[in-house]
Amino acid sequence: MTLQSFNELQIEEIKRYKWLESEKAGKDLGEQAVIEWIELYGEKFRRDYEDMQQEGSLHLN
Repeated sequence: MTLQSFNELQIEEIKRYKWLESEKAGKDLGEQAVIEWIELYGEKFRRDYEDMQQEGSLHLN
């Protein structure tokens, strides 16, 4: 997985979270949901990426 594809995956996860949380709230949560995802999941997402790099699962171009 390239860094670019990993970033795209992260963006898709953020969009998915924003959509789900907005559906639950019955309104578009917009930036609030994005910030919430970053606070709740951003660090783990980055750590998982770093772990995959160290294991050789990622190939950066």
